[in-house]
Amino acid sequence: MKYPGLTLFLALLILLSSAGCGTDKELEEYKANMETFYADISTYDTLINSIDVTSETSVPELLTALDGLEERFTWMASLTVPEEFAINESLATQAGEYMTNAVTLFHQAYESEPFDNAAAQAAREYYERANKRVVYILAVLHGEMPDDGFGENYPPLTRK
Repeated sequence: MKYPGLTLFLALLILLSSAGCGTDKELEEYKANMETFYADISTYDTLINSIDVTSETSVPELLTALDGLEERFTWMASLTVPEEFAINESLATQAGEYMTNAVTLFHQAYESEPFDNAAAQAAREYYERANKRVVYILAVLHGEMPDDGFGENYPPLTRK
């Protein structure tokens, strides 16, 4: 062969490009899963906002929707996060935990007689924290670093 170095170079190039495909595949799968997650939570947002609060079935409808939302957050938190978005792993874990706490407390608030205002307030705080992390994750996916308290330590909740 006239150019043995070229053959070795091309073989190495093929090997390296095929090794990189795993990372690209993982990255694309993560992005696709996150698009699914955001579409799902948008659907739940629409569902929750369309509940007729004067209806006798409004509370069970709300709690069922929140249960579904919690399931989606738990799924999102379980995704394998590619190295390019490593910061999202802790944000996703926190978001999942906060949403689980929120839904648990919403159930407690609405299923108590009388209505448990303290549980409802704590649930709202957890809900807001979960959603704030989801906004941060989206910003990171778009190559941005949020500057509105990103990574701040929150004070303890008023009630757990």
